[in-house]
Amino acid sequence: MTFYERYEKCCNEAGIQPASRMAAEKLGCASSNITAFARSGKTPRGEIVAGAAKMLNVSADYLLGIIDTPKPIDYTTTEEEAEMINILRELNEEGVETALGVIRGLGMQNIYKKSNKAELDQKKA
Repeated sequence: MTFYERYEKCCNEAGIQPASRMAAEKLGCASSNITAFARSGKTPRGEIVAGAAKMLNVSADYLLGIIDTPKPIDYTTTEEEAEMINILRELNEEGVETALGVIRGLGMQNIYKKSNKAELDQKKA
């Protein structure tokens, strides 16, 4: 998918006309520039991509085709996650590798996965 195709899809979902004057103003360009992106399939300069991402509340990486999830990644952490990060930062290289091995091992076991845990709890009830 090109930048414009992703941009147009997000605009349609938000009820915004992709090449409208309002959209162009928020992107910091002319409406004719937006239609040129549609015709050419080229990616606009960074400021326009950033303006589109902000206007549509989606990730610029999504509009650029780097990721397939429109919403930005949520980097907020729980207290437990913050504690794990702090512990990892105190470990030497070997300790970090060992900790990652343990976490990867847990991640491969269905019993520890959130979606499967809820299903297992329901079966027990």
